[in-house]
Amino acid sequence: MHTWLALLAAGTVCGFLNAAASSGSAISLPLLLALGLPPAVANGTNRLPVLVGLATAFWRFQRAGAIPWAFTLKLIPTFVLSALAGASLAGVLPMEHIRLLVHIALLLALALVLLKPQRLLVGGQSADALPITPRLHLLMAGVGFWTGLIVLDAATYLLVSLVLVGGVALQQANAIKSVLIGLASLVSLAVFVRSGEVDWAAAPPLMLGSALGGWLGASLALGPRARQWIVRLLIVALVSEVAWMLVGLSRG
Repeated sequence: MHTWLALLAAGTVCGFLNAAASSGSAISLPLLLALGLPPAVANGTNRLPVLVGLATAFWRFQRAGAIPWAFTLKLIPTFVLSALAGASLAGVLPMEHIRLLVHIALLLALALVLLKPQRLLVGGQSADALPITPRLHLLMAGVGFWTGLIVLDAATYLLVSLVLVGGVALQQANAIKSVLIGLASLVSLAVFVRSGEVDWAAAPPLMLGSALGGWLGASLALGPRARQWIVRLLIVALVSEVAWMLVGLSRG
């Protein structure tokens, strides 16, 4: 029962953070590893709460008319195909390499958010009025690949790319995120299921919690002062991840 409740709570926080900002996998993935799941299975199982939470958020964003579809549809092929490539590599990449990549990616994500927080808050336009540059397509390929490989902090990279490079307003970028990472998670999950790297026993509480968390997170992201909340949550989540990383390194 304690394990079920822990998974339910982790799923709820994961869904909330992924819908409202980013870094939900920083809660669910370590718990799955702590429960004794092999790294590849924990990585695959973690796609379930990510997918369900973002699907719930997508439903809220779509009902509110917050998704700029003309812009989003142009990014889907690059992002999803790159995610498929990343997921295919995840099962063969040694865990020590993955751990090193996670540490580097985490520090880079925190630096990107802290260096230009004002640009995230005040910059951006309506996405459907913006062109999609080759530079943005290249970034989408990189973020998509990382989403398939690990997914941890992929939403941070996506938001920063869309706002600082694509020129999209943060609130719209958050809605676009639910589509792109949701689809990438679906494709990645299919790869992990085919490889037998999903623990279905852990799935129900994670998915149930993530559905609730995704609904709450999307509601926050659609509310007043949404930009401020998104940036604050990004910073708090990333700083917490760095702190846990440093504690782990000191113990190791």
